Amino acid sequence: MKIGVLGLASSYWPNALSAAAAKVKGVKVTAASTLGRDDDTIKRHLGMTKEEFAERFGVKLYRDIEEMLNAEALDGVFVCAEHTRQREIAEIAANHKLNMYIAKPMATSLVDAKRIAEAVKKNGVVATTGSTERFDGAIREAHSRLKNGDIGDPISIRVLHQHGNISGFGPDNWYMRPEQGGPELSLIWYTGDVIRWFAGSEAVRVFAEYDNYLSEGSPFMDNGKVLMRFENRAIGSMDVYFSTRWEFPRWEVEVMGTKGALRTQQSVYEGMVFTADGVKAFYRTRSDDVLAEVSHWIRACKGEAENEVTMDDAVKVIEICLAARESATTSKPVKLPSRDR
Repeated sequence: MKIGVLGLASSYWPNALSAAAAKVKGVKVTAASTLGRDDDTIKRHLGMTKEEFAERFGVKLYRDIEEMLNAEALDGVFVCAEHTRQREIAEIAANHKLNMYIAKPMATSLVDAKRIAEAVKKNGVVATTGSTERFDGAIREAHSRLKNGDIGDPISIRVLHQHGNISGFGPDNWYMRPEQGGPELSLIWYTGDVIRWFAGSEAVRVFAEYDNYLSEGSPFMDNGKVLMRFENRAIGSMDVYFSTRWEFPRWEVEVMGTKGALRTQQSVYEGMVFTADGVKAFYRTRSDDVLAEVSHWIRACKGEAENEVTMDDAVKVIEICLAARESATTSKPVKLPSRDR
């Protein structure tokens, strides 16, 4: 399977996704397009020149996306551009019948998210977006145990994502531009997807409170809390932290069910199940989440697995992110489904 990279002016995704793909047998990253970004911008964001990236992964460089897609016999692409540009790029890739892994968040509006979903459906390609919390080993095992009925039906679900400090993005990084969505889309994406996954139901109401407490010069919130109600009556809460300068769990999931409870905490890579039979640990091994996610997408492209995070999933999670923004701005709960934004 041959994969191309669409976009190099990104702080994380081109390197992370290409490195993951390089570890999968029978897969090779063969080409990359700069999408017309200048050399200085690429070096500042990527942490290396485009030539250094090409040497590291053994890829051929292109400037124009159409030139690359017409010249290379690719099976799939990684889309790693500014969030506001990814809809246009994804539509081009879909029209070339290419499978896609789109860096999260794949869009900054429901309109663009739905257009990507429509292009994927129209062209019959396999498309996913991430990364997510779903491929952390302990979280995945906890979800499996919930679905197996170990704790009954979910009543209350709490998820947490801690993402370090927003100051890690320099003032010149495109991530710091409000039109690119900020933490409301890039971080609530993680919690919104995993809480919906555990609930096994769609959100009907969202309420959010957040603020910028410790991030001078940032236009975004750096700590937030979101409450949710689901169609199946489950209650959800999400904690997002983007101001930490100390050791703290990156991910946590806690589910209270009708027959017991589950809890995971990524810092010790452990899952716990609490029932009338006692307390047991069920997971103690660290996993490579990005590698697991990319590997699963590749298997889905080959028809060896069912696509885990579909475009329909992505649209609904982006809707949750935007509802949280609206709620935090208006100090009122937001009913879903929301109007197009």
